[in-house]
Amino acid sequence: MYLSNPRRIQLVLLYLIRNPWFFPRYIRDCYFSKSPLQKSLPWWAYESIDWVKKNLHSSTKVFEWGSGGSTVFLSRFCQKVVSIENNEKWLKLVLDALDKKSIQNVSVLLRETNLASESQFKNSDYLNALSEKFDFIVVDGEDSFGPEMTWSAREMCFKRAEEWINPKGFILVDDSWRYPRIRKISNANKVLRFESIGPCRQGITTTDLHFY
Repeated sequence: MYLSNPRRIQLVLLYLIRNPWFFPRYIRDCYFSKSPLQKSLPWWAYESIDWVKKNLHSSTKVFEWGSGGSTVFLSRFCQKVVSIENNEKWLKLVLDALDKKSIQNVSVLLRETNLASESQFKNSDYLNALSEKFDFIVVDGEDSFGPEMTWSAREMCFKRAEEWINPKGFILVDDSWRYPRIRKISNANKVLRFESIGPCRQGITTTDLHFY
């Protein structure tokens, strides 16, 4: 969230006082690792990570915009992961991490995007890479978010995700505090909002799950 560093630290301390069982995990992940990719963990709220881990199964098919620690993490609990990445250097790091762990059920695809305008993003290979049904879709990765922006890439990804989510599937929106409009336009039967600390984060974040 857009807060001063003292306020951010204050909120983290208050959260840990209320939820002390997260303290060892937070210290381990935030101060003894460099990135979520190194930890093979998503950059989501801890509570959402725990929920996803418990509710994925061996036949789940996953699609995600934005690769990283989440890609490695998700591969452990599902049938397959298709991850879309627009940064070639980052893609190589993710592929190296997958190769080191001999992970075979993941496809990380490089797709170009254009954030110059809403219409150009709408026609981008990045957005349109989702073209088949999945059980679980992650809306993360590239974004146009900012105080001067009149549109959001993640909102557009969410709208497309709703077109391709399987019945009884779910869509995850990372950093959902930035996108209150997504909750308003969602056609989900139910939305869970997880607000907590997370791996390698110095503050509180929110992660939403939309159920269909």
